[in-house]
Amino acid sequence: MADIKNYFKIYESKETKAVFEQNEYEANRLSMFVIFVCAAILIASWALNLAGVFKVAQYRMTVTAIAGTVEFAVPVALFYKFHGKKRWLKYVMLFTLLLICTQLFAVLNHNVILIITLPVLLSSRYFSKGLTIMVTIMSVLLLAAACVLTVHFGIIDLNFYPPLEDGTVLVIKNGLRSSVTALGVDAAKVSVWMLINGFLPRLLGFSVISFISVCIAKYGHDMVLRQDEISRAEASAKAELNTATQIQNSMVPTIFPAFPEKSEFDVYGAMFTAKEVGGDFYDFFLIDDKHLALVMADVSGKGVPAALFMMASKILINDRAVMGGTPAEILQFVNDRICGSNKADMFVTVWLGILDITTGKITAANAGHEYPVIRQNGGDYELVKDKHGFVVGGLAGVKYKNYEINLSPGDSLFLYTDGVPEAINIDEEQFGTERMVAALNKNPGEAPRQLLATVRNEVSAFAGDAEQFDDITMLCLKYNGTSD
Repeated sequence: MADIKNYFKIYESKETKAVFEQNEYEANRLSMFVIFVCAAILIASWALNLAGVFKVAQYRMTVTAIAGTVEFAVPVALFYKFHGKKRWLKYVMLFTLLLICTQLFAVLNHNVILIITLPVLLSSRYFSKGLTIMVTIMSVLLLAAACVLTVHFGIIDLNFYPPLEDGTVLVIKNGLRSSVTALGVDAAKVSVWMLINGFLPRLLGFSVISFISVCIAKYGHDMVLRQDEISRAEASAKAELNTATQIQNSMVPTIFPAFPEKSEFDVYGAMFTAKEVGGDFYDFFLIDDKHLALVMADVSGKGVPAALFMMASKILINDRAVMGGTPAEILQFVNDRICGSNKADMFVTVWLGILDITTGKITAANAGHEYPVIRQNGGDYELVKDKHGFVVGGLAGVKYKNYEINLSPGDSLFLYTDGVPEAINIDEEQFGTERMVAALNKNPGEAPRQLLATVRNEVSAFAGDAEQFDDITMLCLKYNGTSD
């Protein structure tokens, strides 16, 4: 008995129970729709019979129509009472539909045998093969009973009746449908012949449909499990990506003003990733009381691998910078460390500068990164085409060169990744460095925060509905000078 119960059970866990419940509620709505359609067909058939289109005894059709309407009212009332939110409603609706279909089959003729397959097909939507098999068995039994009833109602199909002996005389008084006894054979014998020659051949087609319905129920059940597993995996991945996003965001400075006690400069950075996590990063930190390190970097690739490489690179740069040395020495050290264990063959472009807060002098080195942009002497922003070294992580033993930028009070430095000039619109036209510099020069005297907002708005307006395909990262430093 336990094995039978398990066979008819929907195999759901605590995790998938809500999914299967929702599926059955949706299947209940479909069953409700089918019941409405069948009720409409039943009433229409009754009306056509009253009009003389169908040649069925009116009292039988009238009784069936009234009984069917009453029977249909039961699942309709229960459905609206519970808003379709009860799993046991499927048994009420399927049984009612099965009963009505059997009654219609009994009072009409054998050519409407396909109507009896309707409950079987509908049961497969609940994705329970046990339920579909149960409905199939009930359908077969009720179909056999309906065949016997049709004979007693006087409805026979002579194509499945044994041939009469030569010389047999038939006396038909009230038409063939009401003249079973005119064949000279009792109704019991006719019922047996109809079951053997009429019911069994049609049962073959019914069995094929039932088999397909059971397969649909099984595959539907498995599909729900697979979809739920995929959904849970996607939700888990999304949660992990959200955590990764939070971790990555915590790796870059996000609290502004960053150094409220330092009036010599104002610095602001922003990062807009194309995916949940990205490979760009910016950083700024005090090496000592007089020196501020500025970093802008872009890792090859996107997504989680780039984010992991980004964090490793950032930590190496930061740790090595606080130990002292020039930007070229720092980049050489980081490059050698990364190349020593770079199995993923990734690399990172880096612009690294160290600002002497007291003098405004920046000592910088460029490892294959974008040109910096500088505004000096109250003028406009202009590109500084510095000499590029090789990317970090590309080749061990590479040496980098330092160069200097001298800032006066009121001068500004703008750093960025290639996501800014390479932003595209729907026509696949790039934003370009010229538009970027023009955006900077719309209001060149703005504070770093407002300046970055202006550039971001210009990029967004240019891109329009085009999807952002690369990370956009920017940093701006305004040098105020010392108060001495």
